[in-house]
Amino acid sequence: MKIASIDSFLITLPFRFAFKHSLASRSKSENLIVRVVITDGATSFVGYGEGIPRDYVTGENPTGAVQSVSREYVPLFLNRSFADAHQVVSTLQSEWAKLKLDSRPQGASWCAFELAVLDAAGKCAGKTVSDLIGGRPVGNDAIRYGAVIPFGGKKALSAMLWFYKLYGFKTVKIKVGKDLDLDLYRLRVARAVLGPNVTLRVDANCAWSLDETVHAAEQMRPFGVKSYEQPVPADQLEGLAAITKAIPEQILADESLCTVNDARYLADNKICSAFNIRVSKVGGILAARQIAAIAREAGIACHMGAQVGESGILSAAGRAFASLEPRFDNYEGSNNLFLLKHDITDENLNVGFGGLGKLLKNTGLGVSVKNERLQQFFNSGSLNDLQPPLIHERIV
Repeated sequence: MKIASIDSFLITLPFRFAFKHSLASRSKSENLIVRVVITDGATSFVGYGEGIPRDYVTGENPTGAVQSVSREYVPLFLNRSFADAHQVVSTLQSEWAKLKLDSRPQGASWCAFELAVLDAAGKCAGKTVSDLIGGRPVGNDAIRYGAVIPFGGKKALSAMLWFYKLYGFKTVKIKVGKDLDLDLYRLRVARAVLGPNVTLRVDANCAWSLDETVHAAEQMRPFGVKSYEQPVPADQLEGLAAITKAIPEQILADESLCTVNDARYLADNKICSAFNIRVSKVGGILAARQIAAIAREAGIACHMGAQVGESGILSAAGRAFASLEPRFDNYEGSNNLFLLKHDITDENLNVGFGGLGKLLKNTGLGVSVKNERLQQFFNSGSLNDLQPPLIHERIV
């Protein structure tokens, strides 16, 4: 098999409503798409990958992410031949190491590239990406996702909580910020609506200091908050470690965890009690699996997170990753229908009732992408009006 072509470009996906937290507010998402064609004899297999570059997370911007793909990754793989799909996987791992991506926060660009290559290779081999990578399966056919409440007014809060209750979510995470009184009100309403059996989590997105976190946790304890995600800025690791020691609730690292080396440092220095692993943030499924292994060895819990604005491609990648790991404390993502006005995959990967998301069985990542959908959301201005090339080879 041979990698015959690699294309990368940006698309803009509009949201149904503005999604707000303490670091950003957005009504759309600019996503990097990579398309890889692998040929095997006369047949072509097309794979798609996606990454979401966010400068306040990994320091990447959309244009820079496209350039990373075209300047760093494409020269290593274009027109390269492989004996089989397993050699493709091992080559991805070796080139990732040579590029020192274990310490360079270029998660979104490499994630999009890696997923596209794995998707095409899996289709060529007639295997799912999970089977291609190998590992320990979850052992069932679905995972259970949690829900997220962004910033918003009191009416919107009540409406979302009642919807999540009726939809059967068992975990709800609430975005919080600088107004503690408002945050306590939101938690009070959440507990009243959801009842005592739904797990409540809090995500401050770097909004608090050490002292503010300890004080907030004391005030929020009556509402049974299970975990606090990234309470302090990403670089304040001493503060994060002090919080982990000071309060009994689970403390997650998110923005502080962007690379495999970040995971090693956090684990070695006992800085947090849980990792929030987002496939796009950390650089794809292979890097995410390394981080999960570090967590298990250190006795650190794992959550699977998601970037706001993921299309069905990243949703499928999240399920592939989840299928390879022992059960995590919580899963997020697959909110495609809830958040996006339109998706780019044929398949609807929105979570089902109860937050259930079925693991995908089709080859590759298990989803199909059509050129006309990419054309609809193609961001021409980001690439000097370059039009995304259409694939005319047989798509399998």
